[in-house]
Amino acid sequence: MFKRIMLIPILIFFVCTVSAQKSNDKTGSLLWKVSGKGLEFPSYIYGTHHLFPLSFLDSVAGLKKAFAASEQMVGEIVMQDMAALGVEIQKAGMMPPDTTWQMLLSEEDYRFVDEQLTAFFGVGLQAFGMFKPSIASLQYVAFFYQKKFPKENPLESPDLWFQQQAVSRGIPVFGLETVQDQIYALFEVASLKRQAEDLVCALKNLDYTETLTKRLNNMYRTADLYGLAELFKEEGPCPSNDKQATALNKTRNDKWLEKLPAIMADKPSFIAVGLLHLVGEEGILYGLEKAGYKVEAVISE
Repeated sequence: MFKRIMLIPILIFFVCTVSAQKSNDKTGSLLWKVSGKGLEFPSYIYGTHHLFPLSFLDSVAGLKKAFAASEQMVGEIVMQDMAALGVEIQKAGMMPPDTTWQMLLSEEDYRFVDEQLTAFFGVGLQAFGMFKPSIASLQYVAFFYQKKFPKENPLESPDLWFQQQAVSRGIPVFGLETVQDQIYALFEVASLKRQAEDLVCALKNLDYTETLTKRLNNMYRTADLYGLAELFKEEGPCPSNDKQATALNKTRNDKWLEKLPAIMADKPSFIAVGLLHLVGEEGILYGLEKAGYKVEAVISE
């Protein structure tokens, strides 16, 4: 199995971890139509890339038509109050008062991380010392992505844009989970020591991270969901953390699959979540099909 934890920070923007596809049919589109099982009108699910520019949306067949037909917008979380969201994340990302980075890392690794963060940000662990390692990971990945992929770095998140457009249309916006649900998966599942070890490994393998990110981006452009599933079987340079991977993807998908039937039965919905929540046997596309819905790729207007 792919040693996926080193890319937890990068893939959180796509959102992470997949299992093998049961078949090859759930691929070839980023937009999927859900119908049947008593639904009066279809709903649509779109797999987002949280770090792709809004201009990419123009290339997705049927997307504007599907969004216009929706009567409610559903995202991972309600993102309207970004300031409050940032405060909650920062609060959850604070290091406990009885823990320091020196306690989590060897002297050699501490110096290495300090040097790398200083090279990235101009400040090292003296500035990051009050935060959990996962915060440092998210910060460096955002900076790394912006530096390495400037043409693909959005001024605005597509996920937020969809919700803003829904508000401007006067249709309701719902979240499949709360900020606290995401905070748990990001900052609380893995131990602080494990978070620190993952950061060290990621920083030691930035060339691999860049190569893999290019492959992920290319697969996103071509809607190669099957390729993504195959990619995640590959061996990587860092040990896996299946507990956090499960919390980030499968556990959340299972909870969403409990909520989606009532949401779609209420009104035709436009559902936008990170693409990797759609992929594989644990993904929501297969889950909905298994529950009796008809799930079809939208490949034309």
